[in-house]
Amino acid sequence: MHKRSIFLVLAVITFAAVFHYIYFADTQGKYKIPEQKYSKNVVLIPLDGRPPCRKFVIDAGRLADIKIETPPQQIMDYYTKAGNTKALCDWLKENASFSNGIIVSADQLLYGGLLASRRSFGKNTDQQFLWYTLDTVHQENPSLPVYVFSILPRITPPNSVDSADDIKNLIKYSRLTDKIIFSHNKKDINELDKLQRKISKKYLAQYVDLYNKNLLLNKRLVDLAKQGIITKLVIGQDDGEKYGIPNIERRKLKTYIKQTGTENNVIITHGADEVAMSLLFNMAETIRRENYHPRIFAAYNAPQSEDIILPYMAADVKKIVEEKVSLAGGTIVTSPENADFILYLHIGTKKNLSTRYFDAMRIKKWLSEGKKVALVDLSKNFRADETVFPILLSNDVPVNQLIAYSGWNTASNSIGTAVAQAGLYTMMGKYALNDNDKLRLIYDNLTILYDHFVEDYFYLKGTLYAVNTVLRKAGINNVNDLDMDNSYLWANYMLEKSLQRQIDKFAYCEASREPIKFKTAYGIKNIYLRNIKIKAFFPWPRTFEINTDVKFTMDSGQSRNIMHNSKDD
Repeated sequence: MHKRSIFLVLAVITFAAVFHYIYFADTQGKYKIPEQKYSKNVVLIPLDGRPPCRKFVIDAGRLADIKIETPPQQIMDYYTKAGNTKALCDWLKENASFSNGIIVSADQLLYGGLLASRRSFGKNTDQQFLWYTLDTVHQENPSLPVYVFSILPRITPPNSVDSADDIKNLIKYSRLTDKIIFSHNKKDINELDKLQRKISKKYLAQYVDLYNKNLLLNKRLVDLAKQGIITKLVIGQDDGEKYGIPNIERRKLKTYIKQTGTENNVIITHGADEVAMSLLFNMAETIRRENYHPRIFAAYNAPQSEDIILPYMAADVKKIVEEKVSLAGGTIVTSPENADFILYLHIGTKKNLSTRYFDAMRIKKWLSEGKKVALVDLSKNFRADETVFPILLSNDVPVNQLIAYSGWNTASNSIGTAVAQAGLYTMMGKYALNDNDKLRLIYDNLTILYDHFVEDYFYLKGTLYAVNTVLRKAGINNVNDLDMDNSYLWANYMLEKSLQRQIDKFAYCEASREPIKFKTAYGIKNIYLRNIKIKAFFPWPRTFEINTDVKFTMDSGQSRNIMHNSKDD
């Protein structure tokens, strides 16, 4: 009887091992990617239809097994065309009850998108319909987490100001209005007085009124947060500067938040496009009931980097990092050994190019030690030769082992995106129950990682310039308003071919061929990426941003005969 029991136990163990081997890697070494299984559902009203505001959030949702539902394209904004605000509000009310939480852009519901909000200069909007919608959602779903974000107007006057002199003088006026609050400089005060006489009275009154109205709008949102109609409110500052009227509004709102006692559920941050990603991390932690507050070690390429104020920012890099970590409910720790992940910030300038090799070696050492590294790769002048990514490639740093890479647009965009992605990945890694969950998590994260490799480095630091140059040589000077029937199709063709050539070359360098270590119940296995294919197009008729869809296969390195696994739609 005893021998029979031992035999049965051995048989079960053998069967489990064989099943695991067949399921995860067949005799050719191919990995079968487990099906995406969603455990939660979140409704998102994005800031606009661009990939950072919509696609990035949908893809990141997969990391936490959250299905992100967004409104139909026909009622969303499209470039300069505003979204249908009434239809969007109706859609939200109809779909809120089917979700575990909602993330809402007030600018989309009120104006029809970010660009539409900039074009709303001097126009009356029906704010009452927005308040009614948020109140209705709360009344019908009292326990539903409702996260709302609103974006402060940027310093640049809207398109309705058609005089170049007035635009230039309004920006100067904005800077000086803020600056003299601190300096009381007589020269600045006199200059401000002269500017007021130069600027059209109509435009000056509208410009000042824009911020006054927006201040009242955001105070109303703060009031809703105090009443519990809004669970969490984030107010972002778009395209800021060291001085400007938007900074005055931000300070007034901070005072109001303190007066209303809403510091725990109202946050002001720099940035715009990445705010929904940050809120997704908050939402994932809330609806999954994960008490996870990431410990993050922030490291810089040079001691001076944390004090740099990068373009379109109203604060230095250190301040942005602190904001984004705080927004994720995380803490900054003093050593990599005590961190859930390392946030490495390369802030490239013409003066610190020599630090790039040092950067690469530090990252390589950390990865070799099994530490998790999220890399923010920024350039003050938006140049490839100021980034660290090419140095990683030339020094065989295993970039596939990074848990996040971000280097697009502004510092707040990149830092916020990297912190949110790395936070979701490390949170789910702690609670992944089985090998299935782990393999799917790795696959989803690599998909996001490669999307950023393609757009943030290969496109924005090189292909963008090449595409624009070819278009201009062909007589297409306005690359921000492409002909949808002719130049748009041609530009898409150039884009995809160029990116595929670059990714093919990248796939053969040692930095991309190092395996990802996959810890299973049966030991450590290697994961290699193969057959990387890119689909890319311009989501709007301009070349400023692209939509990427990277697909690949994964194998254990046992065979070159591999199977294609496409990314979920």
